[in-house]
Amino acid sequence: MPSIAIDIGANNNVFQTRNNTRADVFTNITPAILIDGATNRVRATISYAPTATLYATYNSQNRVAQQGNGQILAELVPDALFLDIRGAASLGTTSGGVVPANALQSNRNDQVQTYSFQISPYYVHRFGSTATAQLGYAFAYSQQEGNTQFLQPAGALPSFQNQDYTSNRGYLVVRSGEDFGRLALQGRIDGTAYSGTGVYDGAHVFVTALEARYAITPTVALLVEGGYENIEYAGTNPARISDAIWSVGGRFTPTPESFLILRYGHRGGFDSPSLDAGIQLGGFTRLTASYAERLSTSATAAQDLLETTTLDALGNPVDATSGAPVLYANAFNPVQSGLFRTRNGNVALTQSWPRDSITLSAYYQQQDPVSAARGTQIFESTSYYGGISWSHELTPVTALNIGVQVGRTEYGNRPSSDVLFASGALSHRINERLTGVFRVLYSRRSSSAPANEYSQAIVLAGLRQTF
Repeated sequence: MPSIAIDIGANNNVFQTRNNTRADVFTNITPAILIDGATNRVRATISYAPTATLYATYNSQNRVAQQGNGQILAELVPDALFLDIRGAASLGTTSGGVVPANALQSNRNDQVQTYSFQISPYYVHRFGSTATAQLGYAFAYSQQEGNTQFLQPAGALPSFQNQDYTSNRGYLVVRSGEDFGRLALQGRIDGTAYSGTGVYDGAHVFVTALEARYAITPTVALLVEGGYENIEYAGTNPARISDAIWSVGGRFTPTPESFLILRYGHRGGFDSPSLDAGIQLGGFTRLTASYAERLSTSATAAQDLLETTTLDALGNPVDATSGAPVLYANAFNPVQSGLFRTRNGNVALTQSWPRDSITLSAYYQQQDPVSAARGTQIFESTSYYGGISWSHELTPVTALNIGVQVGRTEYGNRPSSDVLFASGALSHRINERLTGVFRVLYSRRSSSAPANEYSQAIVLAGLRQTF
């Protein structure tokens, strides 16, 4: 389904500065296409919606932001040979502290465009009810581009520079079948070699592991994993890990719609817990939560999400297990050119009625530096925010959406910043293909360092036409 949206807006602080603020009017033009369909051999969901922003006066802020997601699964040989193609384009920031809903309106000089792409042919063979084997190859490409940024005063090394990589991955996975009863086994050999700039130069990740799940009862299962990993990344402090990996935990499925997975183990050279949950608290209430610690860069984290997400009917990425919304790039977290031990956590509670939906959500990320791309310096950062959003159907053709989010960002020894973001949108369906939208956005950053403070108000009115 193709569409085009045109918004006329006014921004009272284009450059997001504390003093000498500049106001301007602008136009957002967003052509979009949404494909969601299937044949006997192909399943495809593609959502692509780039936005061109044109300012009347300060045309240095003109930009085209690429935003989209896509997944195509083709069955080349029935029940045997498949081709999986996935990609995403998303918008982040180098300084962080920008609520994702407002990333498009952030200062162009602070924006980072992230691209992730993967194509993977794989072969599946079933050994009756005893086991299933999957042999595959994956080629991946990731790129991050934006202006070189400095988190420290002028003269210091930058924290972000453009970077990209390609990777070649081969893997073999063997899973047990019904013959093993309550016991489920999975063994895998997985190796990825990188070629790129910065910490990706000559990097590799090789893993062999055996996982076991034993169903103690129909709703409680014990999880155990053991294996070995060999990891190497380049940079100012090359990471070289050759170590055993292990984890223990449990999976709980109290109802068909609810699950809770808890683990504790050793991977990436450190011990850490993990959590994945999707719990149906009632007919209209759902709780989702996750927590994980990984050795990763912002680009590899986005690439890894391609493996664990699916797309809903509107083309929005969601976790394949819990159904929770996923961000390939979160503008509230700073993008830096390096390798980190990254802690990510999120929780959301959604209550839905026929005409209303309320969501409470919270997000957390902490990045501990491991190795920086040569010519850059990276810093520890912590960012967390939460908020509430409410959607209400005023009439069958008119809807109201209101949201408030607050958060904090902290970078090494730099002053912390507190962020407030509020938004309101009123949409009205004029006819089956034409919708009018009026939106108000307000953001404010406060800090112990006055130079980091600003407030910004944006008003937009526009039309969206589908064809």
